[in-house]
Amino acid sequence: PLVALINVCVDFGALRALDHVSLEAAQGEIVAIVGESGAGKTTSLKAMMGLSPIRSGSVHFAGASIDGLSGAKRRRVWRDMQMVFQDPSNSLAPHRSVNESLVEPLIAHGTPRNTAEARCRDLLEMVGLGYEFADRRPAALSGGQAQRVAIARALALRPRLVVADEPMSALDVSVKVQIARLFRDVRAEFGTAFVIVSHDLALMTQTADRIIVMQSGRIVETG
Repeated sequence: PLVALINVCVDFGALRALDHVSLEAAQGEIVAIVGESGAGKTTSLKAMMGLSPIRSGSVHFAGASIDGLSGAKRRRVWRDMQMVFQDPSNSLAPHRSVNESLVEPLIAHGTPRNTAEARCRDLLEMVGLGYEFADRRPAALSGGQAQRVAIARALALRPRLVVADEPMSALDVSVKVQIARLFRDVRAEFGTAFVIVSHDLALMTQTADRIIVMQSGRIVETG
């Protein structure tokens, strides 16, 4: 597997949010996690990204444990692991334009500015937004538009893995289908793996290679 949770437990006080969860995704695989609210879906993604401290178990990426990484080592891993949060208003800096949000990560990882600017234009087109959105700030975007910018930012560095928490919940039906097709296209072109949390079982049935069902912090079915 490219990424794996191995027998992971996560506690929030007296609540066990993840109870010995093991899940994995191979390079180029699209895995969906579904289940009721409070089942542990989002916590699984955050544990995978190192954003929820685990009580026991381990997280592996590209064959190596990434438990407890910090500083430069963590940033190098995050270059290849990107997350789309459910609420883009919490992940897009309010003072930055769309262009700045997309271009700055590329420049930070060594992309020349002119190349990064061209990449920004391509990314906006990929998610169905025109380049006229480049100068807008998050407050001037609808929820669906902000979510598409967040998806574009996650794809900007062409990571090996994208984990996405309800990435299509704020989108119209036609745009949901477009983004699902985009994920499959990116997977086909770059071998990117996706782990997607969703309540839309019908859409995930059409999109994912494998679906994992969670309930009360445990995996109860997969196939």
